Amino acid sequence: MLYRIQTFYLFLSILISSISLYLYVYYQQKEIKNSFFIDKIFLIFLIITFILSIISLLFFKKKEIQIFCNCLNILINSATLIYIIFFSYYYKYFLIKKNIIILILSTILFLYLSNKKIKKDIELIRSMNRIR
Repeated sequence: MLYRIQTFYLFLSILISSISLYLYVYYQQKEIKNSFFIDKIFLIFLIITFILSIISLLFFKKKEIQIFCNCLNILINSATLIYIIFFSYYYKYFLIKKNIIILILSTILFLYLSNKKIKKDIELIRSMNRIR
């Protein structure tokens, strides 16, 4: 399980998701805003992406489910990114969210690389089955 490069990429995405979740909670404690509902939706997005990354790591033997979880996670991370950019300009606290935006972009990158390596692994297994 831990000797594959896609597992390493998934582990990095979990680590970055947890850091972004921690930074978001840290920023929330430092400042008081009027956008309670928007902040809670963003927190829910971050928690969902963190849980999906963990689920994807745990399904290391079921590669199709892992690819599905990664694609769903990339989609939710992209929606979170659009959500942050739109509402941070609207509520004018973009500078605080800049670090979280960079972390979300790196999470998307690692999830994409993980999907690429998983698909390559699936193709290798299929070619070995054809040789038999």
